[in-house]
Amino acid sequence: MYNLNRFCNVIASLRKQKGWTQTMLSEKLGISPQSVSKWECGIGYPDVTLFPVIAELLSVPIGMLFGEETKNEEENSMSMQQAQSVYSDEFEVSKQIKVLLGNTCRVEFMEGQAECCKVKAIGDPVFLRYFDVEREGDTLLVNVKNPCGSETLWEPYDRQGYTGENLVEIYTGAAKDATDMEAVNYLDLHAIGGSNERGNFQVECRVG
Repeated sequence: MYNLNRFCNVIASLRKQKGWTQTMLSEKLGISPQSVSKWECGIGYPDVTLFPVIAELLSVPIGMLFGEETKNEEENSMSMQQAQSVYSDEFEVSKQIKVLLGNTCRVEFMEGQAECCKVKAIGDPVFLRYFDVEREGDTLLVNVKNPCGSETLWEPYDRQGYTGENLVEIYTGAAKDATDMEAVNYLDLHAIGGSNERGNFQVECRVG
């Protein structure tokens, strides 16, 4: 079974298995890092002639780039998506934290010195399936991908029974004002930033 909408997650996962950054992959393909970033955000796809090259570089059958999987693998994947409700990971403290907003959510930044930076996400299964975090140099990229696949527009999607808010909590691990925090809304959603009742900076990305 093929599912082109899975391409953004498939290529990101395979790239990381190789230990490559987006820039490294782009150099091997002779394209810009911004192109790879768009693919992994789900807001664009490679030229059709690049798919065989990408598959060869990543050492996988070309069908895997399109989400090809057996029936059993698909059932196992769906079960994991249904069961998953929380993402949590730790990273080296970064000088910059950049959040790309492509879905409705609330992002809260919590400053304070610690041994590491912690990122936690809670939300519907689709939100979490399209959620990704990685380091590029001194920057921590938190990618809230658009599950609709549009380059400019957000559309309602099946939240699979989840009715709560999509929440991302980022513990910077750095003293106040020591980390440059940026949230970029790349769709037609409304992003509103400000301090919340706990005194932390937050950004709400919502419809209308």
